[in-house]
Amino acid sequence: MNKSRIKLYSVLVLVLTLAPCPLSLAPCHLPLVASVSAASWDPEETLRDFLADNYPWENMEISNVQAGGSIPDKAPDAIIVEKGPLGKGVFTFVFDDDRRITVRADIRAFEKTVRSKRPFKKGYVLTEEDVYMSETDINKMPRNAVKDSGSIIGKPLRRSILANVPIVEGMVEKSQTVKKGRKVLLLINSRQLNISAAGETKENGYVGMPVRAINLSSKKEVRGVLIDENTVKVEL
Repeated sequence: MNKSRIKLYSVLVLVLTLAPCPLSLAPCHLPLVASVSAASWDPEETLRDFLADNYPWENMEISNVQAGGSIPDKAPDAIIVEKGPLGKGVFTFVFDDDRRITVRADIRAFEKTVRSKRPFKKGYVLTEEDVYMSETDINKMPRNAVKDSGSIIGKPLRRSILANVPIVEGMVEKSQTVKKGRKVLLLINSRQLNISAAGETKENGYVGMPVRAINLSSKKEVRGVLIDENTVKVEL
């Protein structure tokens, strides 16, 4: 640029700088250059990646993300959880030049739990058709909620339950399944005598619950209670 052009440019800058403000006769000191530096990373996405890497949630919702102060160009080296992370989470983003900014966000997390399709009475043996999986807010999830339907299928309920409720471990019997056809000892009690006989279960059963069995000597079917995995107590 030659000297005449430089001189002309300087005059234009001076005129623009001292130009009158709208509706005012006073000169307006306008900025010559408006510089906006956009960060190359997104605080919300960075926070989402951090939570996904450090917490075992199946799904999450992040909203109302607010970053205090100016955002550096580079992503943070570390994130410190100051409060939460669920609910009104507060985080400190730490950068390589020791700069720190506070980031606040509303965070909800969800996991799938097993729920009942309809009401069931105590002693009912659950099947695959009786339950369904549903996403549940972790903050509203009951303690010991069942997350794997396979862990309760074929087990009886310890108490009656309503429809569409999360099933917790304490609702079902914890005993192992005694398979149909298992050889058992029948303890037959009557008013006259107590005898024992070899038997075989006619259905799947659970310790502490009633089960049908057959007396291998008389070939008669009886009904009793499994007092352990190998013994059925029959009251006549």
